[in-house]
Amino acid sequence: MSRFSLLRLALAALLLLTGAIMAGYSTELAERSFIMIVSGMIALFVASDQGGGKARARPPRQIPSAPGRITHHPDFQAFIDASTDPVLLVEAARVTNANRAAQRLLGENVIGENVRTAVRHAGAAERLADDDAQHEGRPLRLTGIGLRDQSWDMRISRIGSGQKLVQLTDRTSSQAAEKMRVDFVANASHELMTPISSIKGFIETLSEPDAGGSAPTRTRFLGIMAAETDRMQVLVRDLMSLSRIEAEKYQPVETSVDLADIAVSVAGELAAGSNPRGRDIVLDGHERPLTVMGDTSQLRQLLYNVLSNAMKYGRQGTPIMLSLGLSRSGSMARLRVTDEGEGIAPEHIPRLTERFYRVDSGRSRQLGGTGLGLSLVKHIVDRHRGHLEIASEQGEGTAINVMLQIARADAHADPETGANEGPG
Repeated sequence: MSRFSLLRLALAALLLLTGAIMAGYSTELAERSFIMIVSGMIALFVASDQGGGKARARPPRQIPSAPGRITHHPDFQAFIDASTDPVLLVEAARVTNANRAAQRLLGENVIGENVRTAVRHAGAAERLADDDAQHEGRPLRLTGIGLRDQSWDMRISRIGSGQKLVQLTDRTSSQAAEKMRVDFVANASHELMTPISSIKGFIETLSEPDAGGSAPTRTRFLGIMAAETDRMQVLVRDLMSLSRIEAEKYQPVETSVDLADIAVSVAGELAAGSNPRGRDIVLDGHERPLTVMGDTSQLRQLLYNVLSNAMKYGRQGTPIMLSLGLSRSGSMARLRVTDEGEGIAPEHIPRLTERFYRVDSGRSRQLGGTGLGLSLVKHIVDRHRGHLEIASEQGEGTAINVMLQIARADAHADPETGANEGPG
């Protein structure tokens, strides 16, 4: 290998290292990948021998006209095809190259098209067609490309005289997550404001001599205020639990607990409570230990929420079955709660675990629901690396199945429950 070739390879390695360092300072994954693509393309072009080397084991490949362009490197198309993000090259307001992802998004015939036809976004097309446009700074957010509800970040970089490299990054999921966050804040504010407004109204009424001086009226109003305060307290507690579980969702559960003990304890407390429906809970499969990897307090909360839902929405006097056992494969523990209620229409089932989603808002509030019960259950199951299934038939009732990981033989017992190590 000639000295010139060694120098060229060293320069290419330096360019790659520089790109990696620049990418390391970026906080966004899309921006890091964009920097690495650009630096990798330049390094690939520098490392290739465009006729400068003398000694060759085989004849050089024939390169089309304008050999100084990166796009004419024989491996250029394979390089951009390796990216899962759509990548385009634009020159003189026309698409000159596109990887497979870009062709799937914009059409198989996108190469050669004018950018206004190819991208179908007025603002993006204007920047791509303008040779004097500056492309540093934040990416351009595009909507309406591909599917109607898809959102993309477009990053543009100059890579040569008149050439622009364009990378599109799908931001649909992050936009949906942001909408969920905004909706959550709005719903939480509304749910808190309702009891606060009610309490404030009754306080103002009681401050009037006519209402405040009547003992029966005062007793009734104070009872309503106490109920609204309890509802608000439950909502705040659920919000705090949801926040804590989300903060811990990446921390694996490393303790073993006896699910049968937890089930017996929770069912006993509900049976001894003020709600007579608690005495309709029927346990099955609790006679033998069922040791799982779990957080005791969270699994108790899971059981409380699932059983409370069955108590609210099952018909009075009908049994609420709580059964424990193993999955069909025997690899996971199974917890199943069934009620004999009105059931749930199929179109509602996929959304039952959404925060504040209610099938019947009026009835749920009347029964004291916060709209967070099944959302908390889903978060707890996810944190335990388990699986949640909800099945229902209208007029027949609802069944909730939870699959949890059986404890490892070397797992530590949870001191709160005294569960033995390993499966029981």
